[in-house]
Amino acid sequence: MPLIAILRGLRPSEAVAVADALVTAGFKLIEVPLNSPEPFKSIEILAKHLAGDCVVGVGTVLRVEDVSSVTSAGGQFIVAPNLNRKVGDAAKKNGLTWCPGVLTPSEAFEAVDQGADLLKIFPAELVSPAGV
Repeated sequence: MPLIAILRGLRPSEAVAVADALVTAGFKLIEVPLNSPEPFKSIEILAKHLAGDCVVGVGTVLRVEDVSSVTSAGGQFIVAPNLNRKVGDAAKKNGLTWCPGVLTPSEAFEAVDQGADLLKIFPAELVSPAGV
């Protein structure tokens, strides 16, 4: 299972140097959370710079309005801390991989029923390794 590098607080001016270091270290998936400074600018820089080397996506996607901005910036997946059917539908409509946050088995099954491609256990610290 590949690891996702989550670049909290990444600034656009740091994007290329950080990306190069991550690719050298073997990362293939990079996530820029929307609560970072100028996230869509960073995503655009990363998507262009890493084309073919890495898959770039966006985290902390809470609003449907942000999904089209992810697509425009070149993002390929969205991660959310919650299960929001409208966000998921918008992601699928835009050709993005959708990874909503779930905590309970019921939420996980609901996410799969809604078309989630992947699931994020969130907040993970509330689940023991045996629970996974």
